[in-house]
Amino acid sequence: MGVSIVLATIRSKAGRVRRGRDGALDAKPTVERWRMAVVALATIAALPLFILENPSSPGALTGTAGAATTLSNVAPRVEIIELVVAAPDPLQIRGAGGALSSRARDWHLARSSREVQKLMAVAAHEHEAEALAAAQLVAADEYAEQAELDALLAARQRETEREAERARLRAEELKRREEAMATPGPTTTIPWDTQPHPNGPTDIQWEALRFCEATGDYTAVNPTGTYRGAYQFSRQTWDWIAGLNFVHLVGVDPAEAAPSDQDHMAQALYDLRGRGQWPVCGRYLP
Repeated sequence: MGVSIVLATIRSKAGRVRRGRDGALDAKPTVERWRMAVVALATIAALPLFILENPSSPGALTGTAGAATTLSNVAPRVEIIELVVAAPDPLQIRGAGGALSSRARDWHLARSSREVQKLMAVAAHEHEAEALAAAQLVAADEYAEQAELDALLAARQRETEREAERARLRAEELKRREEAMATPGPTTTIPWDTQPHPNGPTDIQWEALRFCEATGDYTAVNPTGTYRGAYQFSRQTWDWIAGLNFVHLVGVDPAEAAPSDQDHMAQALYDLRGRGQWPVCGRYLP
């Protein structure tokens, strides 16, 4: 029905235009033609609204009876649909770009540092080998120092033991002399045919014998002149042992012989006859 009204309106206006033109009453035909064209175009543009409009709506232009009253009393409602497109947050864009940039930078650094890491691994291996070698040298030096320290401590311990043994034997000899001076008659003697000890006397034991025989004096001579030197050799015994072992010492005065020669002669006599050749002081020999 709305379409019929529009078409009738167009026909009416077209007839008036024609009548005007036929009667030559219109002074502005060009303006009329333009108006007619505009009305036609507006009508054609409004056709979809008429077709799709709900006649029962309060503001419908094609409503039924009472439509004019309704249009005059109720203002048309215009609904504006506003499309809001949220713009991206610059901070989020910057953050995302920063994350991507950081990730790309990390990847690039990982790729570029791979060769450096290999070189560092090789260098670390070489340094580790050098460190192990240095540690072995340090350990060897520490072991040598520890061994030297142990040897020094052992030597000091032996010297301490020697001093203790020397002090003990000297105290024993002093006590024997006191007893010999207080007791009349012969002192206890050692048999002349004793067997020598396989390991022989120690230097402390030899020292104790020298102290007993001549108070440690290599030039000592007894009051009668019979026994001479630190070991109190008689000339006959000296020449006999010298002829067996040290020919160049035959005829030499024992008290004038070098201390080392006297020591060698005493050792040779002990190896041949044992401690019995010193009947009293031989007690300090094994």
